[in-house]
Amino acid sequence: MAFEKGLQKIYAALCLIVPLFIWPKGGNSDHFYLPKLVLLVLFAFVLLVYLIYHREEIKKFKVMDSITFASLAFLLMLTLSLFFALDLKESLFGRVYRYEGYLTIVLYLFLFWGSRFIRNDKWVLRMLLAGIVVQAIYGIAQTSGFDPILRDDVRLGWQSAFGTLGNPNFYGSFMVMALPLSIWYMFKHQFHIGAVIYALVFYALLASMTRGAWLGASVGLFVCLGLARKSTCYLSKISLIFVISFVLLVQFNSSHQNQVVTQALSIPKEAVEVLVQAETAPQAGSYRIFIWTHVIELIKERPVTGYGFDYLPKLFFEHYQTDMQSVMGRLMTIDKAHNEYLNIAVAAGIPSLIAYLTLVFVVLKNSLSKEKNLLFAVIIAYLVQAFFNISVVSVAFLFWILLGRLVPYASKFISEAD
Repeated sequence: MAFEKGLQKIYAALCLIVPLFIWPKGGNSDHFYLPKLVLLVLFAFVLLVYLIYHREEIKKFKVMDSITFASLAFLLMLTLSLFFALDLKESLFGRVYRYEGYLTIVLYLFLFWGSRFIRNDKWVLRMLLAGIVVQAIYGIAQTSGFDPILRDDVRLGWQSAFGTLGNPNFYGSFMVMALPLSIWYMFKHQFHIGAVIYALVFYALLASMTRGAWLGASVGLFVCLGLARKSTCYLSKISLIFVISFVLLVQFNSSHQNQVVTQALSIPKEAVEVLVQAETAPQAGSYRIFIWTHVIELIKERPVTGYGFDYLPKLFFEHYQTDMQSVMGRLMTIDKAHNEYLNIAVAAGIPSLIAYLTLVFVVLKNSLSKEKNLLFAVIIAYLVQAFFNISVVSVAFLFWILLGRLVPYASKFISEAD
């Protein structure tokens, strides 16, 4: 229908343009986060106008389903937590260079709701893949010392890939979702082109040097291959995937002073240190154990309401300066919990975290019952890496859009399309 085709164009443009959009001015200016947020707001406004104009078409869908109710419950919990935020303005708009306060999360939910009207997402995913290819090539070029775009002062000496997403961790989060999408293209569309895309994405993922992203991508890869097991020429396709992965892994590791193996071996080593509570345990995961233990302490103080969005840096400076000096050797800005689940709890309370997990569970449960495509693996991969990373405006909006694509609204008049 014309309504859906228009939505496809809006979301396709959004998925292609926003991740690549930056505003390079040098110095200490924000090249990445605020420009993307402004563009997201513009797209959301276009989407809102479009939905209002086609409000009669919306009546043809069963909008108020269990997933919508779960998302509204999550929104309600977030809204209630605002009344207890220690800094209401920051909780609404988020910190500078992050901009992921309450209003941004509402924006994510709006994009989630809107994406559920699209029943055929092939064009949207193809445009997203086009952007992924550009992002992968640019990130690989950065690790090779070639970057034609003006950098800000913070990133002048960076060697890891960060693309147009602002940080190697965020670049890794993006590539975590890109990897199953490239496999989807291999299995469902053009095999050889998909194999090239997979190779680019896999190499870019290595170039991020982000262990949490590697773990998420590994889980997503095996979930993806499990979902595609009924595809034609399955064994030959997965054999090629593993051959590509092995060759690129060996090449990247040998050309980067054994960094991949060193980083990979550090995962079980640091896990053992944490389990035996070694003296170095707080430093594990690039100080994530230190951050998590202190965030859990904060959550215990305000388990129901949280402290407000993006208030964590102030809490660490107020309560844990001595601990930071002792463990980290210096004071650092701990802007988020480096675990999306803990971050929701400390920002908006445990009820908000429960509501979020319920929403994700309901979406995944419904998507399995409807036998949707390999987007399921994309979501699983992101959820795994989210245990070690933070939500950021550069990437999170894509997760919410793809989450909505897993469970399109049912029609009131016709059976749901495959």
